[in-house]
Amino acid sequence: MRKLPLFILLYLLQAVAWGQQVPLPEGRFNRDFAQLGELLQYTLVHRHPATQEVILPDSSQSFAPFEFVSKRYYPTYTRGGISTDSAVYTLRTFEIYPVQELALPVLVLQGQDTIQVKAQADTLQLKQLVSKVIEPLQFKTDTALVPVEERFNWPIVVVWMAAAFVFFSLVWLTFGQTIKTKYKLYRLRKDHVYFASRYTSHVDRFVKSGSSQSMEKAVSLWKNYLTKLEKSAINSFTTKEIVRFYHDNEDVNTALRLCDKAIYGNLLTEADKETQDALVQLRTFARSRYKTQREVTNNARNKR
Repeated sequence: MRKLPLFILLYLLQAVAWGQQVPLPEGRFNRDFAQLGELLQYTLVHRHPATQEVILPDSSQSFAPFEFVSKRYYPTYTRGGISTDSAVYTLRTFEIYPVQELALPVLVLQGQDTIQVKAQADTLQLKQLVSKVIEPLQFKTDTALVPVEERFNWPIVVVWMAAAFVFFSLVWLTFGQTIKTKYKLYRLRKDHVYFASRYTSHVDRFVKSGSSQSMEKAVSLWKNYLTKLEKSAINSFTTKEIVRFYHDNEDVNTALRLCDKAIYGNLLTEADKETQDALVQLRTFARSRYKTQREVTNNARNKR
């Protein structure tokens, strides 16, 4: 029992020594009053010997009765053997206590020991916005309409697009081949009408003027039209190759040779009857090939 006072005395002396070696940090709010939920800053500053290592609180620390929002640390500043560590914490409170306080701790590392020292508590007063409540509460009635911005209804648009896709898919599966055939027949007719109009125009110029250029344009137009109609490079064929392509058709052979003779032989002085008949034969042959292609297109549709 005599040793007990000595132990207490040694403990107190050690505590005093620790207290002298580890200064207390300083913590302050940036204001004395705050409203409920309002953001406020709490600054924590700790000055200590440069040889000491300290750790300031992070987001895992309890800030009750306050809530942690964010933090901002500053680099350690050392002067005259004294280092300064500081941080600013952004907090807020939703507690309704009139007076609230906070004292954040700092961890000091000394060898294998860790000491926690706290700043003196700083208080904050909560502003009371409602001083008197009248019972029963009076509700304010407001029946005026408030304009609301119209929002684009994307779900309805998606549903309509999906329905349209399904509808057109069914239409295409049911009538797709018919539509394709009708379009091909339309293109065939349109191309033939265009060819017949321009070909007749060149022939008329040839009949009136007897110019070999008009005949050459008519023959070139004929070859280009059959190239598109037959899907073959007829416009690059010679007369002999064209006749062979059409299985030695006598009308084509006779008409093309007469035209070649008039164009390349410089024997044409006027639009004679024989040359006019050759151009007519070429037009008749083009019309027959057009009718054949229409029949082929129709037969392909019927087979399917």
